[in-house]
Amino acid sequence: MTNKKIKGVLFDFNGTLFFDSELHIRAFKKYFVEHGKDEPSAEFITQNIFGRPNPRIYSDNFNPTPTKKECEEFADEKEGLYRSFCLSSPELMKYTDGAAELLDYLKKNNIPYCLATGCGIDNVSFYMEHMDLGRWFDLDRNVVYFDGTFAGKPEPDTYLIAAKKLGLDASECIVFEDGTSGILAANKANAGAVVCVYEHTLPSPLTDEVHCDSVHKDFTDWKKIIEDYGLLR
Repeated sequence: MTNKKIKGVLFDFNGTLFFDSELHIRAFKKYFVEHGKDEPSAEFITQNIFGRPNPRIYSDNFNPTPTKKECEEFADEKEGLYRSFCLSSPELMKYTDGAAELLDYLKKNNIPYCLATGCGIDNVSFYMEHMDLGRWFDLDRNVVYFDGTFAGKPEPDTYLIAAKKLGLDASECIVFEDGTSGILAANKANAGAVVCVYEHTLPSPLTDEVHCDSVHKDFTDWKKIIEDYGLLR
């Protein structure tokens, strides 16, 4: 990691700003079983699936040489299951504790920040509609989602593109992540700092292959976190 001055903040979404990991786990388990696979463990999903783009998930677990149509059908079915679980669990459709306060602070103080998610436009649009994501994020200004034009996590592209969208280098940004693949992507991008925020009721995403600078159960300590990197005004 570099000691270059921190100027911006990059956020993963699923499992970080929004604690929806259990909903994704339910969707993956249902899809795997219905398509003839053994039910994957939560630990396997956390460390080998979360954060990765759907085409990679499908090729890693179902068909190493899939067609574009197969990948699209997988994404449509799995994400459809996930969104249906979201809508049937409205009590879970809320931001992680402290996340809204942090985002409000960054917006009010004109600190550059960007969403850098591995999900596709359908899910981003879903969050815009059902979680008021547009309160802080604009698709053209400060959102990067997986559209198939670049390598997704665990490759660094998502975070490199997000930093560039802010006019910064990744080494000038804090990355907030929850998944093994996402943390590895931030490491590969040479992020200035990587802060792990994840649901502590789930298996840890931390493995020997990744590095993070601190670990938190939510965003309630956000003032202390950003103060550590010189962003508290």
